[in-house]
Amino acid sequence: MTSLDAAPKQPSNSSTGETFAALDLGSNSFHLLVAREQNGTIQVVDKHREMTRLAAGLEANGFLSQTCIDLSLASLRRIGQRLRGIPPQNVRIVGTNALRQAANRDAFISQAEAILNHNIEIISGSEEGRLIYAAVAQTIESNEKHKLVIDVGGGSTEFILGNRFEPQMTESIHIGCISMSERWFHGGMLTANRMDKAIQDSRRELEVIDQNYRAHGWDVAIGTSGTVIAIQNAIANFSPEGINKQTLKELSQRLICFGHVDQIDPNWCASRRAPTLPGGIAILRGIFSSFKLDALEVSTGALREGLLLELVGRAHNEDIRENSIQDLLPRFHIDEAHAARVAATALTLFDQAFPNLNSDLAAERQLLRWAALLHELGMNISHIAYHKHGAYLLEHLDMPGFSLTEQTQLGWLVRSHRRRVQVGALMPHNRSLNHLCVLLRLAVMFKRNRADDALPKLRLAVRDQACELSIDRDWLNGHPLTRMDLEQEAQYLAEVGLELTVSDTAI
Repeated sequence: MTSLDAAPKQPSNSSTGETFAALDLGSNSFHLLVAREQNGTIQVVDKHREMTRLAAGLEANGFLSQTCIDLSLASLRRIGQRLRGIPPQNVRIVGTNALRQAANRDAFISQAEAILNHNIEIISGSEEGRLIYAAVAQTIESNEKHKLVIDVGGGSTEFILGNRFEPQMTESIHIGCISMSERWFHGGMLTANRMDKAIQDSRRELEVIDQNYRAHGWDVAIGTSGTVIAIQNAIANFSPEGINKQTLKELSQRLICFGHVDQIDPNWCASRRAPTLPGGIAILRGIFSSFKLDALEVSTGALREGLLLELVGRAHNEDIRENSIQDLLPRFHIDEAHAARVAATALTLFDQAFPNLNSDLAAERQLLRWAALLHELGMNISHIAYHKHGAYLLEHLDMPGFSLTEQTQLGWLVRSHRRRVQVGALMPHNRSLNHLCVLLRLAVMFKRNRADDALPKLRLAVRDQACELSIDRDWLNGHPLTRMDLEQEAQYLAEVGLELTVSDTAI
């Protein structure tokens, strides 16, 4: 397979003809990919790229500059036009290293979401690497089993070792073509001394991972990203051999002869990419040295292709996030029977509170189920304050398929399922999670005896910051401990402005 157009969809044989869109808010460029699933394939129908250089807009205090923000938001207004009409559940927008680092990312994301009318997720470096590997594995023709995939981005470089289609080891190193170019080629001056220092800097950064990767080994090394493709195109001006140790060294020598990035031959590199090319070359030469590479194949597969593949998988109810949840249950010795009964109870309450399910509510229902399954995650560490331990784990574990945003939401729900409620995390477009918190707390309370007893007859209504619960009078009279728990719940929730009204009635 040579392109996403020819890649088999993941998974299913049915043909829906649905349109999907993936938008990568990268540290160097914003990349939009639009595709249709048709006759068993994902067919790309539109691409759009805007170079925004978010990483270059990071100031010394860690904040994105206002100039960078304005440029990026103007770009998103144009991109947003192309997203109109695509179902929200078929769109995924993710931010990478620059937005992971930006101190004012929440303010930027709030403005960007208002423009796009879609949720923006921040993903970890390891999740970014996993998605990149998925794209490369699907879009490159290679019979080699063990692959090393390298993605040189604007603010970070990802290294992924995998076996066939499965990533096995992922690392994200904080060196990118923008940061390296600004550090060692500031002002655009190109000298041999600057290049040597940049290469050494790259090697120092790689010391933490290179030996471990070499110990595992690989059959083929594959590079991806606009930087790697630009380097390959530049080499093509003087050699047909592609990227190898010798051609890469010769490229850097020829580049230095230009003296300044403004003087780089436009046949080698587009003027908009020229300022970051020296840093990209230095990083790649450092990688060749540290990883003992002889040559590098090049793939056009990238993060956006990985996002599309996963979106289609979710549309067919094959979601890697579910695998991540199921893997955590035995790993942390969770009582799976009790987790399942709490989850079932939480969903029963949700379905009564929200009988008319739409795509937004479906995402919330799924999040509630996952939180219920993992609410006792922290017990493997200690029963004391286990909800706090669980929250910490969920916010910091590598969870394939989950964005950092989703992990924060899960962590908050687990943290707030007992005792005092913390200030709430948010769902897309600033929608509160408080209603999910109330439902999870009620589910845990009703299953306090850890038995398979049926729920009492009840009616539940959730409106804004208020929850009205009516329970069968005879049942409640026979369960005085539950009555006391409900009174305590009402007090805890009132502390954060939530109202729980409980009435006993004949149902």
